Amino acid sequence: MLPFFRKGQASAKPAIPHTAEPTQSIAPRPEARHSASPAVTAPPQPPKPPANNGIQVYEMGLQLAPEIEEAVMLYANDRAGEACAALNRFILDHPDSPDSLAWRLLFDLYEVTGQRRPFEDLAMDYAVRFESSPPTWRPIRQSGAEKKAAQYPTFAFGPNLSPQDKPRLAHFRQECETADTVVLDFSKTSVPDDDAYALLMLKTLSGLVATAKQVRLLDGEAFVVRLNASRTAGRLTESTWLLLLLLLQLQAKGNEFDQVALEYAVHFEISPPSYSPPKQVSSETTGAIIEPAPTGERFSMRGLLGASSTSIFNSLRAFAAPLKRVEIDLSQVTRIDFAVVGLLMDSVMALAMAGKQITFEGGNGMVNLLLQLIGVGQFAAIRHEARE
Repeated sequence: MLPFFRKGQASAKPAIPHTAEPTQSIAPRPEARHSASPAVTAPPQPPKPPANNGIQVYEMGLQLAPEIEEAVMLYANDRAGEACAALNRFILDHPDSPDSLAWRLLFDLYEVTGQRRPFEDLAMDYAVRFESSPPTWRPIRQSGAEKKAAQYPTFAFGPNLSPQDKPRLAHFRQECETADTVVLDFSKTSVPDDDAYALLMLKTLSGLVATAKQVRLLDGEAFVVRLNASRTAGRLTESTWLLLLLLLQLQAKGNEFDQVALEYAVHFEISPPSYSPPKQVSSETTGAIIEPAPTGERFSMRGLLGASSTSIFNSLRAFAAPLKRVEIDLSQVTRIDFAVVGLLMDSVMALAMAGKQITFEGGNGMVNLLLQLIGVGQFAAIRHEARE
């Protein structure tokens, strides 16, 4: 590693290595007790598509208990733990309620977050409470990038430095000692306000790149976009400037690196790091992806629909352009982030105004209720396959 020099003195910073009124709700029909969420159909315009075998469609007003609506919004904002707590509180506070909605949402939430033991405990309580068979565990199939990440030591940088980060990072470093490939996940990382957090990220990346290990970056490009926006606004510290330069180097963006390095030199009056092409680095995206070959009228999505998934809505419009009817498969979508609901709504409205009949199918309970809350049901049918 080469030191930086500020007016002839070595810097302590690590160097970059060379590498309206609510309508009255209708209680769910008895046979729908095991469905993951109350499904909603669109109003008369656009027309409702006919139901397929195995699909149950229910018409109901959107009048949710405040605790349930809170849980849906918490989950959409990536606060799954708090969403689980809100649903559990509602179940405990309403022990005689005949409505199983909160239970079904909690089943789905445990499932998509991989919490099998709490799921099984809830299933036992459900069987006693409702005197019927509970849903069975159905893990969501992981996307290719998620499967790859699960094979290697992985550290996910959060939006800020938490008390748990240091022990998690220490454990990650121990795992890295015997691994040839490691993963750094920036999908939930904001531009750090705490310079100590920026320095921690910088040291972590520098240390890994200085080894012969292969480094995989998840949503690194999206994080670079956020860093560049802060750079343009003049909000980067020296540590975050260096972090941006290192990420540009890791992503083999030589021209952009040179431009940012020049601005860094002018801003800090210090020699910038030199660019060296990366050897063992790859970038991947954790967001939702499109099935390799959408066919007929069916367009499938997977994983997290978040900030890194915005292009999928352009793909949806292009796919739907020649069609009169579009079925959007959400069965492999774990969560729709609140940050993209505007883009989602814009896409649905554009398709509906173009005369398309749109159907959302297979979404889990939290996803379906979020679609209801943001008004998608005014333009599209929202359907869910009943669970067993």
